[in-house]
Formats: sequence, structure tokens, C-alpha cells
Amino acid sequence: MTMTTKHSTRRQLQTANATVEQARARNNVLRERFPPRSAEARWLATAQSADEVLRRLTSPPFLPAANATRAGRRRGVAKLLRWLSSLSADTWQQRWKASRAEEISGTDWTDLPLRFLRQSGPSPSYERGDLTSGLLMLVCGDVIRPDLNWMLTRTHKHLAPVMAEVRDPEGFTRLAQVAEAEPASARGEATVAATRIAMLLACKGGSIADITVGDCVELVDTLRRVHVRGGQRKVDFYLRLRALDIFPEDAPATIRAFGLAAGRLSIEELVDRYPIRCRPVRDLIVDYLRERQPSLDYTSLDAVSRTLAGLFWTWVEALSPGIDSLRLPAALARAWKTDIATKKRTTTGPDGTPLQVASPRLNAKDELIRVRAFYLDIAHWAAEEPARWAPWVVPCPIGDEEISKAKDRKHRKARMDQRTRERLPLLPVLTETVDRRRRAAAELLAAAEPGASRCCPGKNPGDFKTRFWHRSWGAVAERYPAVRLRGDDSCETAYALSSDGQK
Repeated sequence: MTMTTKHSTRRQLQTANATVEQARARNNVLRERFPPRSAEARWLATAQSADEVLRRLTSPPFLPAANATRAGRRRGVAKLLRWLSSLSADTWQQRWKASRAEEISGTDWTDLPLRFLRQSGPSPSYERGDLTSGLLMLVCGDVIRPDLNWMLTRTHKHLAPVMAEVRDPEGFTRLAQVAEAEPASARGEATVAATRIAMLLACKGGSIADITVGDCVELVDTLRRVHVRGGQRKVDFYLRLRALDIFPEDAPATIRAFGLAAGRLSIEELVDRYPIRCRPVRDLIVDYLRERQPSLDYTSLDAVSRTLAGLFWTWVEALSPGIDSLRLPAALARAWKTDIATKKRTTTGPDGTPLQVASPRLNAKDELIRVRAFYLDIAHWAAEEPARWAPWVVPCPIGDEEISKAKDRKHRKARMDQRTRERLPLLPVLTETVDRRRRAAAELLAAAEPGASRCCPGKNPGDFKTRFWHRSWGAVAERYPAVRLRGDDSCETAYALSSDGQK
């Protein structure tokens, strides 16, 4: 599919859904009722002297068992304190903000202290690792509280374990007990949730018992702006905190109750979810999306922003740091197209160890089409507005033959046929089970008639059990009998409580 004309504009549809408006108003009330904790300007740990901070962070419980880890953390804390001491401010938190390290996403913030430290001589190869370890100690020791948005641009493999050791052992023990009651397949969700909770402690201070509903809402809003995917893993931490009974009784059962109040993201927010380093290209993508916005609904606009800002330019910058032009060298274009052809995800193996699994990206051609349209649209618009678009006109790195979907359609048809062949032998089992459940439901309805026995047909009153079905750890009470497909003749009916708690 080749786009050679400027996209036509259309008038956006006006939403007239009273239910959505009522829900949005209700959720705004919830946000006002459960506000996040405000950032403190000064607290005890951040106002200590450098000697006091170093002494505290190199004493129990901040001492790891491994000597090498202990030495690296001590060196990192000392170096960071020396760097921050060169900045004029009253507290370590103020010095950290003055350093502007949070304007640099990921691990590149270490360039700032390294530049300062190298003024006094060459630095060893392990110095960057020392600085990362030192920051971990300053954060877990509540000496500094980084911005939540910045924390989400970095990976935090050791944050939750260290917080469990030095900040709130009792709280994380209770959290681990909740995770132990789950199946092994949920260990990944438990790890992500523990990291989210530790991040709240790092940015807000206090212990797990001090986390508020508003803190969780603020984290989810920030996740929405910074991270793109995650599904249930984004909100699972709220369910676990609620299971610890640290929230008020009137707290919503799920954090999704706050979802509609945040509204849609602006074009700038859609693009800024990704750490684009080249500001001119970032601005170009924003201008392009704004030009396309009248002809796209929000879902399509979100998809195009994911492709251009995330899957395209962020990956290109990762492959070629410092690039500032849409003109991609042939080798770079090939490397990028090879990378997006597969998706990599981390899963948990049977023994609990993380495993990286690669699978083909089924919509890779769709992503290429969006990027090709980006190049061709700019070239076409340059004829109408040369001052605005002409500086960015370059050859498109994606050819017509690379976006042909003829083979993809054949492969999709083959996968559909294979699924049909695999499921067809189970059709008799499914129909028999559905019919059995239908008869059981009819008997239950007959038994519920006025004057009928309240006992379930064929069952003793004492045998009636309430069953809850789980999805992504969060317990969801099903209101109807659940159909379970089994390969044998056994069948059991699952009953559940209704939303008001009555049978």
C-alpha cells in the first residue's frame, strides 16, 4: 500500500454518551477524595551531613553479605555525595534536583557525575557501576526521592530486594506471603508488583503502610504516559496492596475505577512516552501527528505514535546513537527492519528463572506501512509547504516490495485452518458440556421458584461451595456458572456470589 496523497481531513465525531460522562464525573470525585501524598521539601535523612549519610548507609541494615557488593556501594555513595556537595543547596534532595540528572533518561545520568569525577584524574572502568549502586543506596536510604516519571525510564532489578532489607522488611514479608499463595505462573506478576511498590517508597518515602490510594493512581497515570504496554501488570500492585488492608474500607476495589478521569493524552504526551534524544525529530513527529489528527480517531492516532516514536525512531537511536536525520544508511535500515521482525519478551521458567523468548511480529508489515507513509506524506506535503517540510524530505528506506501482504494472508489462513483442525475433535465434548450445564441451570431456576427447596438439585446443603475464578491474580467473582472444557466425562458446576454478596 503506497500513500502518495495528503491524508484528507474529516470532522471528528462528537461523543454524546451520558454514561461515559457520568463515569468521568464520578471518577473525578474519586480522585479528589483520594489525592496522592504531596512532595515534602525537607525531611530528616535528606538534611544530614555527608559524614552522617555515609556512616548510616555503610552500617546495618545497609550492609550486603557479599564483600564486593558492599565495597562497590560504599564507593558509589561516597562519589555521589562528593559530586552533589559541589552543588549549592541546603539538602541532598535540593542538590539532586539542581544537578538536572532527571532530565536524562535511563542510565546516561551517570555522565554528569563522571564528568565531575574525571576532573581529578582518570576513572576506573567500574566507576559507572559504582555510581548506580550508590544511587540505589541514596534512594533506599531516603536521602533523595527521584521523580516518578524519571524512575520509570530506568530498570530496577535490585530496588525491591534492597527496599525489603533496609526500608520495610515487615511490609515486604507480608507482600511475599500474598505471592506465595499464588501459582508459580504468577511469579512474574508478583515481581513486577513488588518493584512498583518499591518505586512508590523511593519517590514518596515511608513504608508500605504509608502508601495511599492516590499514590497508586499517580503511579498508574505516570505509567500511562511513560510506558505503553503492560496490561494487568500495570495495576496488579494495587490489588496486592489492597489485600494487605492498608487502604480505607471505601477505597475502590480496582484502580481502573479512576481510569476515565485522566482523559486522553495530548499528542506531545503520546510522543514523550518514549525517550527520544533528538529534539528536532521529536518535534517533527509531533507536527506530523498533529497534521494527521483530524483524519484519525484517538486509537489510530495512538497506534501511529507508538510506531513512529517508539518502534521506529527510538529503536533507530538505540542502533545509531546521535543520529539526527531521517536519511538512514542502508546498513542501519536493514538492522532496524531485522529487529522489528521479531518480538522479545521475558517470561518465567518452571524453575522460576527469567527466560527471554523471541517470536515473529505478526503485524511487522503494518508497522512498515506506517513508517513508509510517514516518509511519503512528508515528501508530498513539502510541495505545498516547502519551508515546513522540505528540510526533512529524504528517500524512504522501505520499498513497495517490503510491504506486500500476499504471503502474510496465506500464512494467516494457514494458522486459522490449523487452529480449526486442533479444536474440531473437542467439539462433541464442548456441546455435551454446554448441554449438561444448561440442564443444571434449568434445575437451579426451578429450585429457586417460590415454595421450592433452597437446596441445589442433587446436592446436600452442606456441599454447596462458592467458587471464585482468578485472572491475573486479581479475584473476580463470576456471577454465572462457568464452562470448563475437559477431555473426560467429568463435569462440575461452579457457583459464585453475586455482586451484592447473595447466593
